[in-house]
Amino acid sequence: MSEKTTILTRLAALVSHDLPDRPLTDRLCHACQHLLGVDSAAITVQSDETSWVTLCATNVLAARLEDLQDVIGEGPSRDAFLYGELTVTTFGDDSDRRWPEFHRAAQPDAHGIFYALPMRPGAEVLGVLSLYRRDAAPLAEPLDTAQFLSDAVGAALLRDPLAHEEQPGSGSWAGRAEVHQATGMVIAQMSLPPEDALAILKAHAYALDTTLADVASRVVRRELDFGR
Repeated sequence: MSEKTTILTRLAALVSHDLPDRPLTDRLCHACQHLLGVDSAAITVQSDETSWVTLCATNVLAARLEDLQDVIGEGPSRDAFLYGELTVTTFGDDSDRRWPEFHRAAQPDAHGIFYALPMRPGAEVLGVLSLYRRDAAPLAEPLDTAQFLSDAVGAALLRDPLAHEEQPGSGSWAGRAEVHQATGMVIAQMSLPPEDALAILKAHAYALDTTLADVASRVVRRELDFGR
């Protein structure tokens, strides 16, 4: 099993065993916090430079750090979204002068290190996975693995499961029917609600660098069984 498939399997297990009444975004966010060994995490999305929405924050500090960046108009999460690159800053490091107002406002509460990972399931950045540690220790996984996890979460949150792989006028009723069938099978295998099961299929397709239709076909043919 590849490293990417392993981390995705662990993500799926955490999401499926978390409280079922929580929204999927909350469970993905808490799962990333656990997998990457941080004290808090947040998921934010933007449609443009002014539309900034925090979908999930695992604690009050995570929510405050995202809100500060929205109010002040600067910070690592905003730059990660704008430039599509991993952005890291350490609170209390006077040599980091990229976001002076953000550091000044956050300083009373934040004393560790902040990671902002763009969610890039496709050609464009969908949002940002933000991580905070109270100390300066590294993440529990390598940075490239953390970035892959962020991209996979972005893939799981995409609205239209086949929009990125359809050609205009090509028709895909069979493909969509197979995705629905595969989603039903994952629901049975993992006792997940439909939205979560579809998210697992999409994230798996991203991990294997293939299409959702291909993953769905493998599930229907019983070549993939998420319950094992």
